[in-house]
Amino acid sequence: MYPRPATFPRRMDPGAESGGSYAVDVLGTLASGLGVDSRESGRKAMEVVRARSPELITLSEQTGEDLVTTAAGFIDMLLASLRSDVELPWADFEQRSRDYGRLRAAQGLPLESLIDVLAVYRRATIELLSRPIEGQPHYDEIIALAQSRLEDMTERLTTAIARGYLDHVGEEHRARESEMYGLAAIVSAMSRSLDLLETAEVALVEALAALRLSTGAMWLRERSAYKLAHTVGLDPDQVDDFARQAGPHVKAWASALGRSESQVDRVSGKEWNALRAQLRVRGRTVGMMTVGTMGDRVFGASDLLFMAAVADQAAIAIDRARQFASEARTDHLTGLANRREFERVMEREVALAERHNRRLSLMMIDLDNLKRINDRLGHSAGDGALRLVAQQLLRVVRASDLCARVGGDEFAVAMPETDIDRARDVATRLRRAVDHAALGMRAPEHVEVSVGIAAWAAGEDWEAVYQAADTDLYEDKRRRKTLRRGRQEDQPSPIRILGRGAGRRRVSGA
Repeated sequence: MYPRPATFPRRMDPGAESGGSYAVDVLGTLASGLGVDSRESGRKAMEVVRARSPELITLSEQTGEDLVTTAAGFIDMLLASLRSDVELPWADFEQRSRDYGRLRAAQGLPLESLIDVLAVYRRATIELLSRPIEGQPHYDEIIALAQSRLEDMTERLTTAIARGYLDHVGEEHRARESEMYGLAAIVSAMSRSLDLLETAEVALVEALAALRLSTGAMWLRERSAYKLAHTVGLDPDQVDDFARQAGPHVKAWASALGRSESQVDRVSGKEWNALRAQLRVRGRTVGMMTVGTMGDRVFGASDLLFMAAVADQAAIAIDRARQFASEARTDHLTGLANRREFERVMEREVALAERHNRRLSLMMIDLDNLKRINDRLGHSAGDGALRLVAQQLLRVVRASDLCARVGGDEFAVAMPETDIDRARDVATRLRRAVDHAALGMRAPEHVEVSVGIAAWAAGEDWEAVYQAADTDLYEDKRRRKTLRRGRQEDQPSPIRILGRGAGRRRVSGA
């Protein structure tokens, strides 16, 4: 890391050193000649460092740094300070030492260890000087002069190392302060929207800005799969490569450890260096966010911890947006879709049926005696009756059908790829399921429903199908009311399902 200093321009020996010019000349000659042995001295110094600062040795094994070369570089600088025949490049020495302090600070080593290691290099230099002149005249005089000069040099190098170290600490402090402001900005930006995709986009864009990156992707988790929600800085032909190298299914090699619930990994591929966050909230994974670069950026522990904090906020915002979207589409009492969602789905299904010449049927259901149940047993019993009908609806329809509560006591089922005959079969099973469930409850009031069916015809909009099914429903309700007048209240009524098929056929049957 630190090459031996070059030969510098000569200067005149001031001859003012204490101890006489003889010690100065001998010391300069020794320092000049011993420079070739500095690497061997560096190797010996490393044995001492191994015992005193093992964390430095461990770090070098992880990074591949040649610590012997580093030690030799410092011993070279110390030897150079003993020479009187050259002009020392103080600016170069101090800059190299400052860079060394900055690097070690970034690697997380304590400043005390660096100062201690520098003392080891100083002792190694003294040992290097002592061997050739041991037992010679003026030995004590020469070593005393060397100690004095090395003490001054070590002090200057220590100051430079400390400055570099504190430079990095100060930059990290400013970066953390900036990250706190960035995190506050992210929280504020994400809180302004309850739209799921917009929230995902804002989270990704703000995270990239805070980490000073320009490329990333956000995936939202749907059941057991991840669906791409938004990308930044990726051309269409790069998205798949980015996902393969840094997406949800790539194995990570380092993770953040902290208080955050979201997990952050460092991932790398042939082109990308990236941070990937698994967005978690209340024990559930709601998405995955990856930010990265094609450059040589090294992500430190602080980057991982900041990304984890951002990921936690993004997870909370996405979960909130998803919950809001669900509540906006769902009837709070029954858990079925609400009228707004039903209309949206019917409009979409009619468009698909028109485009692809598909079949589409609509079933309307009305709870006949909800008012009587509310009046006699209270509204909690009425709510129970509505939930009973909703539960039986979900039991008899397919997963591809959409069940909705579209009014106080009215339900609707959109049935794509379904003809009038199959819809009629489903209605029969629903009536029987409701009768059976109501009997099982042993309620004072029997739950009764009327059913109407309509099949979509080419050229119709969804309102026309809805109106036809609604008309069918009230014809069935009127018929059932007439039949009940001649029967006892507790006598089960016959099953009759009206339907509108192709050509406006009215269908009824027991």
